[in-house]
Amino acid sequence: MGRLSYYTRRFARRWAKEAASRDKPTIIALDAMGGDIGPEATLEGAVRIVAEQSNLKVLLVGNEAELKAELGHKFLPEEIEIVHAEEGFGMHEASTSVLRRPDCSIMVGMGLLANGDADGFVSMGNTGAVMASALVKLGRIEGIERPPLITLFPTIGGRPTLLVDIGANVDCKPIHLLHFGEMASLYAEKVLCRENPKVALLSIGEEKCKGNAVVKAAYPLFEDSDLNFVGNIEGGDIIHGKVDVVVMDGFVGNILLKFGEGSIGFFKTIAKKGRRNNLFHLLGGLLMKGGFHRIMKEFDYAEYGGAPLLGVNGNVVIGHGRSSSEAITNAVALASMMAFAQIDRVIARDIKRRGS
Repeated sequence: MGRLSYYTRRFARRWAKEAASRDKPTIIALDAMGGDIGPEATLEGAVRIVAEQSNLKVLLVGNEAELKAELGHKFLPEEIEIVHAEEGFGMHEASTSVLRRPDCSIMVGMGLLANGDADGFVSMGNTGAVMASALVKLGRIEGIERPPLITLFPTIGGRPTLLVDIGANVDCKPIHLLHFGEMASLYAEKVLCRENPKVALLSIGEEKCKGNAVVKAAYPLFEDSDLNFVGNIEGGDIIHGKVDVVVMDGFVGNILLKFGEGSIGFFKTIAKKGRRNNLFHLLGGLLMKGGFHRIMKEFDYAEYGGAPLLGVNGNVVIGHGRSSSEAITNAVALASMMAFAQIDRVIARDIKRRGS
């Protein structure tokens, strides 16, 4: 198990101790039709998480006939229930068209959350469609204009940094960045148990005067807030774990995230080429193989499961389209953590208190 996977499940277990004593199980709706791999990975991930985590129930949302055909002669644990949805929603379909497809798995699953039949919703499907359905079915938290996506990013010290936004909002105003920082700081505090988390703006220099117009205008807003704002941070400093939360717009955040993911293939290719050159490189490659694989797992999307969508009235996790069963297990664990911490309600109360 990689460090991020361990990090996710460690906190899931921490909250699970509290959840185990509750009268009712935590219920997570899982889009069984989303993603590129299909129901096979979803079923396997769901079975694994209910075996690992007590007092948890998973609602598999998808075409019942297709799911049962995938199961064959196997039986689902009693903690897993199938909720019928006529169809899935394609990864390349126009995002807003999901609103005209009430019987697709994304809309049915989001409806379960909106109606109080689930405590969280997880989908590995079309990101834009999940966001559109969340905005319509759940609605924004009052005072929040732009719900962002967040993720954990590995660091040298082993304590991941939260990045926000990683792709939900390409064009942002200064106030949006402030809201991102406020929500991510609450997530770091309430879900990840970090006391007084340090928050920074991503810029091209540490000086207050550095950055584009939006970042420079956002800086005084952060200074005047009650966040533990430590100023600007440069891209190269993220991996050193100097802060707990790094704030940016979704355009920059998505590029940064995709670069991290793409680095896996790059370093693997370089390592393989080096090992082929001669015997000494081969021997060195074999010696470092274990450590190399551990490092590479730090950037593997499967390790962190998915990206929480903050700023909506519900707990939503959006996973990678190529999610394996392990990634799905971690994504459901992540959604259950958010539900245990009631992070959506915490954010709503805090934004109302701040009046920002």
